[in-house]
Amino acid sequence: MNPLIKLTVWLAVCLAFVASSQAATQIALTKHNLTPSGPGTIRTTQPTGLCVFCHTPHKANGTIALWNRDLSPATYKIYSSSTLVSVLNQPTGSSRLCLSCHDGTLALDNLRLPPKGGLTAMGVLTGSTVLGTDLSSSHPISFTYDSTLAVTRGELVDPIALPKGLQLLDINKQMQCTSCHDPHEDKQVNFLRADNRAGALCTACHNLTGWRGAAHATSVATWSGSGTNPWPAGAYTTVADNACNNCHLSHSAAHPERLLAQSIEPANCTNCHSGTVATNNVANEFLKPYHHPIEGSQWTHLANENPSTMLRHVTCVDCHNSHVATSATAVPPYVSGALLGVKSVNQSGGTIPSPSFEYEVCNKCHGLTEPTTIGLTRASASRNIRMKIDPLNPSFHPIAAPGTNLAMSGFQVPYTAASQIGCISCHNTDSSTGIPRGPHGSINEWILAANYTTADSTPESPQAYALCYQCHNETYLITNQAKTFPHNTHLSTTPGVSGTFVNASCATCHDAHGSRQNAHLIDFMLRDRNGTVVVSPNSLGVLNYVSLGVGHGQCNLACHGHDHIATATTSFY
Repeated sequence: MNPLIKLTVWLAVCLAFVASSQAATQIALTKHNLTPSGPGTIRTTQPTGLCVFCHTPHKANGTIALWNRDLSPATYKIYSSSTLVSVLNQPTGSSRLCLSCHDGTLALDNLRLPPKGGLTAMGVLTGSTVLGTDLSSSHPISFTYDSTLAVTRGELVDPIALPKGLQLLDINKQMQCTSCHDPHEDKQVNFLRADNRAGALCTACHNLTGWRGAAHATSVATWSGSGTNPWPAGAYTTVADNACNNCHLSHSAAHPERLLAQSIEPANCTNCHSGTVATNNVANEFLKPYHHPIEGSQWTHLANENPSTMLRHVTCVDCHNSHVATSATAVPPYVSGALLGVKSVNQSGGTIPSPSFEYEVCNKCHGLTEPTTIGLTRASASRNIRMKIDPLNPSFHPIAAPGTNLAMSGFQVPYTAASQIGCISCHNTDSSTGIPRGPHGSINEWILAANYTTADSTPESPQAYALCYQCHNETYLITNQAKTFPHNTHLSTTPGVSGTFVNASCATCHDAHGSRQNAHLIDFMLRDRNGTVVVSPNSLGVLNYVSLGVGHGQCNLACHGHDHIATATTSFY
C-alpha cells in the first residue's frame, strides 16, 4: 500500500478512536449512561460497556449507526396543522432510533446483541421523557428541510444559512430528533444542542417577521409568584429569556396544533396577562358582563384564514400577534404596537397583512358583513361599521378621517372639530384609569368606556350619556345654543315649538359611527334592541331628514306620538 495512503488511514483511525473516546466520556456523565455507574435513576446492576445500549459492531440493525436495538413496529400519529407545508410521513432515520426507547413500547434491555452475562431486566422507559406513539403534540420530524421549503413556508431560515456547528439537519437534509438534541452530550438541559435562552435554538431555523423587536422577545418581566407558574419546569425567569417557551412546547404540548402550552386557548395569553407576569390584568376584563367572547370560539382561528370567508369568531390572536406585538403607543387613528402584524381589512374592504390604522383591525370582523347579534334597527338597515365610518359618507365620526364639519363647536378640551379619534376612544375598558386599554371587557353594553343609554324615553343626565359627554360638552348641548340643533327640546321634557318631546335618547336620531344618507350622523332608530317601535314614517308615509345648512333642518317622521310633516316654509330648528 502506498505509504501516504497508509498514513491517511492510520490518522483516520486515530481520529475516530479519539472522537469515540471523547463521546464515551461525555455520555458517561449523562442519563444515557445506563451502566451501574450512570448518574441517572435508570441503570442496570450488571457491569457492562457504556455504548452497548445503543450500538454494536456486530449483528446491528440494518439502519444507521450500528444500532443495537430493534425498532418499534408502532405506527405513529404525527403532527398536523392547517399551516403545515411539509409532507410528513412516519419517523425515519435517527428519529426512529430515538423512538426505540422514547416511545415506551420496547424494554430498555431489549438489545440485539446483549453483553456477556446479560442485563438486569430494565423494562420500558417511563416518565416525562416518554413520547408515546402519539407524536402530534411534538415538533414535526423526518421531513425535508431545503431552500424550497424555506421559501414556500416563509419565515424559515434557508438551510444554507443554518449555523454550521449545530448539525441541525441529517445527511438527507431532514429535520430529526437529533437536529435539536445531541444524545451524546447534555451540557444543555434535555440534551439540547445549544442553550435555548431567548429562543436561540428555535430561531436558528424560525425567522419570524418582527420577532426581534417584539415584546415577548425583549420583556424582562418576571413571574410574581402568585397564581399558576406560566413556565415549564427548568424555565428561565424572564419573558425574554423564555421567548418561544412562553407559549409553545416542543414536546407534549397541551394543544397539539401549533404546539401551544395550554389546552384552553385564552389561557395561552391570560396565563401571563393576569397581572402575574404582565403588569395589567387583562384576564379580569373578560369576566365583565360585556366582553369580546373569546371563550366561545376556541381553536376556530386559523393563521391563514381569509377575513371575508372565515367563520365568525373572536380570539386573542384575531387582534394580537404575539410574535410582532410591542408596547408602543400611538395617536389615533394610527395603530398601536399591540395590534401590529395582525391580518386586517382596510377601508376599501381589502385584506392586508398588517394594519397601519387601528380601525383596520376592527374592520376584519365589523366591516365585511352584517352582525348577527341583536342591535338597534335603523332607517339605513345596516350595521356594517366600515361602511358607516367611510369618509365618503355625508357624515361620520372622525375615525377613518378627520370630520368635514369644521363649524362644529361645543367640545370638551382638548377635542376640536378637527380632532380624530380611534375605535377604542369609545370601545374600551370602563376603568377610570383606562388600563388595560382596549375593547377586552366593560361593565357597559357594547364594551363601551362609559355609559351610553340608547333606550328611548331616557331622562337626560351626565350618567345617561357619559360616553358622549367625554368629547361633547353637556352644558353646551342642552342649553339650545343659537344656530344649533335644539337638543334640550328633544333630550328633556321641555315643550317645544311643535309639541312636547319626551326624553329622546341621543341614539334615537344619531348613529354614533356615521350615516350614509344624512349629515350630522342622522340615521333614525326605527326599533330599539327589544323590537319596540321608536321612529316611524309620518301620516303621509314619509320618513327622512333634510339638511337646510348649518343650524337648520327638517324631519318627516312620527316620534313620541308627534307627527312631523315638513313643508317649504317650516324648519324644526
